[in-house]
Amino acid sequence: MHNGKYGCALWGCGWVASGHIAAYLKNKDCEFIGLGSRRKESALAKVAEFGLNNITIYNSFEEILSDSRVDVVSICTPNDLHAEEAILAAKAGKQIFLEKPAAVSEEQLDRLTAVISEYKTKTVMGLVLRFNPLSLMQKRLIAEGELGQVLLANVDYWFGRDRGGWMREGKRSGGAFVLGGCHSVDLASFLLGSPISAVRGDALQVGDWYDYPPVETAQVQFANGAKGVFSCSLTGFVPYTANTHIIGEDGTILNDQFYLRRFKEQKEFFKIDTGVKKTGDVYGHPFPQIVDHFISCLKEDRDSEHNVASAVNSHKACFAICRSASGNGEWIKL
Repeated sequence: MHNGKYGCALWGCGWVASGHIAAYLKNKDCEFIGLGSRRKESALAKVAEFGLNNITIYNSFEEILSDSRVDVVSICTPNDLHAEEAILAAKAGKQIFLEKPAAVSEEQLDRLTAVISEYKTKTVMGLVLRFNPLSLMQKRLIAEGELGQVLLANVDYWFGRDRGGWMREGKRSGGAFVLGGCHSVDLASFLLGSPISAVRGDALQVGDWYDYPPVETAQVQFANGAKGVFSCSLTGFVPYTANTHIIGEDGTILNDQFYLRRFKEQKEFFKIDTGVKKTGDVYGHPFPQIVDHFISCLKEDRDSEHNVASAVNSHKACFAICRSASGNGEWIKL
């Protein structure tokens, strides 16, 4: 604690970092201590963007970890660095707000979860769809049995925007589902309250902008018996689109539209507006809700239910989809 507040710092000053910084600045129990990046000009750009005064600009991640004022560190670096940096933060006694994905391989993920467990580190993942009001309502309806037995859960992540640098490299990004589609894969398991038990994948290479297939699809089996079809596209002329379609014996969800047996008089889907912005912009994501939740967990001395461990299954599903797609499309059990 610093000045009676949780000292928060951030490492990695790319696009998503703005969502983290804005959330810390809004929380009355947080003091934003400082930030740093591998490129100092990136850090200075964030300072200018938010008009930050009297904060520390770190020249290395080690400087953040050695700063006793820092209780919580956000890790917003390229995907392939997340796991190793989170391991260092855990060993340094910091609590962690980790951007997705937690890792780009099973080996990285297993080492990370082992260290977090050993050091009893509290973590929260930047899986923003879990915190959307619409997602929370969908989960509640399913948990309360409004859909009855869920039969089919289809999710899509489509976002044909320009991505440069490390995102073009499969070894660094992890692949299409790991880079972006992990949001929707994780949401499907989160909503159903059931882990994914098996997947088979397929992929399409489009052009040479990415050195990996930017289009991936998967057939999915859930532990509770439900089936699913997932798709992810990082290319194509399509704005940010995250579809969630769930069919149950007593009801169906099509994004923000609902068809429930309870309302036997209805003839078509009805729509509920929860104010969710359909945007891929970090300023439209619920980062303030994530920070508020995590700080509440720290004040109560408990780990978040949205921690790294809670996302292991969805991460391993993404890895398995990519592995299956690069082979013969075989089923892989998790």
